[in-house]
Amino acid sequence: MSDLPILVNKSDGVVSALLRSLRAEMAFGHKPDTLYVEHLVALASLRVASMDRAQPSTASHGCLGRRTLARVRDYIDAHMKSDISLSDLATIAGMAADTFARRFKATTGRAPYAYVIEERVRRAESLLRESELPISVIAFHCGFSSQSHFTSTFGRLRGMTPRVYRAHFSPES
Repeated sequence: MSDLPILVNKSDGVVSALLRSLRAEMAFGHKPDTLYVEHLVALASLRVASMDRAQPSTASHGCLGRRTLARVRDYIDAHMKSDISLSDLATIAGMAADTFARRFKATTGRAPYAYVIEERVRRAESLLRESELPISVIAFHCGFSSQSHFTSTFGRLRGMTPRVYRAHFSPES
């Protein structure tokens, strides 16, 4: 810890962007998922730790094994409704959270939080097409903190609201 640089009246663009992202989520009244906050803290910590190095590390940390990835995906699928944490996923994989996050991204092309959100939206798409459940119930079943959070996330990722998606892709249309 004594090796960390002391920054006085300085800022880091990456850390600032991460904190702005968290602030924006909270400004919309969304309660951030534990996975999101843990991932943000891990990224900020890695950034601060690397500030003292002249060159950022480009060493490859490898990918997750096929079985490990399957266990993690099964866990995400089984716990979609709940607040999934980065530490939970890392425990399933049997590694430290920062190592897991790097290897997960190397394997899937997405950070764990982004992957979980994408899986929640995919499940929501299926429920919107195949059921007549109210959108608020679908939001809950897919692990979103509110219907508003679900609607804004769905809109950002799919370019339309859940209601428009349902109207466009339901079997009756």
